[in-house]
Amino acid sequence: MSGFEISPETMRQAADALDTAGTGVQTLHDEFTAAIEKYADAFGGDDIGSLLGMAHGALSGAVTECFTSNIEELAYYSASLREMADSHQVNDDVIASIFAGLSGEIDGKAGQTPAATE
Repeated sequence: MSGFEISPETMRQAADALDTAGTGVQTLHDEFTAAIEKYADAFGGDDIGSLLGMAHGALSGAVTECFTSNIEELAYYSASLREMADSHQVNDDVIASIFAGLSGEIDGKAGQTPAATE
């Protein structure tokens, strides 16, 4: 792919943004949970109230599962991005070291005069 550049720092910034998003989703989930908990016992004890209570529990459980899985996925993606950034940084450092060594060897040989041949 032409023009494609990987920046470990940009990858780390993206991981931080995913962490921030995960925190935001967690906050929304906490607010939602607090709001619907007010209604958990509001349906009464008759047959219809019991059915509504069970439906309320099932739906709030499904929503909690959805929020939780999204929060976990965001954390996973964030950690993966950080690992990728670290790996790219290590590779970049190794390559830079190799080129610095090669440059030093070339510079050292450039100052030498060729041996006379007979």
